[in-house]
Amino acid sequence: MGWVSWSGVVDQSWIDELDHVNFLEYQRVADHASLAVWKQLKGTLDSKLEFVMLETYVRYRQELRLGMAVDVETQLVAYDDKRFQLLHDIKCDDDTVCTVETLNLCFDPISRRAAKFAPEMIQALGSIPPPAFAPETKLTIARKQR
Repeated sequence: MGWVSWSGVVDQSWIDELDHVNFLEYQRVADHASLAVWKQLKGTLDSKLEFVMLETYVRYRQELRLGMAVDVETQLVAYDDKRFQLLHDIKCDDDTVCTVETLNLCFDPISRRAAKFAPEMIQALGSIPPPAFAPETKLTIARKQR
């Protein structure tokens, strides 16, 4: 179980012409949660550093419907000096409706290159409790290569 990094309610704008939540909305919700984690990592640090997503893996389990309350529970799976891996459980009434796993890279938008985390950010990453499961800490979510 992670911490709640984002909460919201399924809005009419999430619904597509088939009268269900568009698959991209699940990923958008996870992106909001990743951004909340990033803001927490940066804290009050005056830095131009940003993050970019390198990989993502999404698993849809149940359908969200209009008006449902949504919470995203996030776990930090692994990190090194430039990358961090998150697992977002998108939940409704304590049921996981979708999981979104992301591998993210610290990025300097001025040089357009990968950057190392500031020491304060590494300290913040280290203070996050590990997930309840025992993940591999390879910092990759790549699936079977074709």
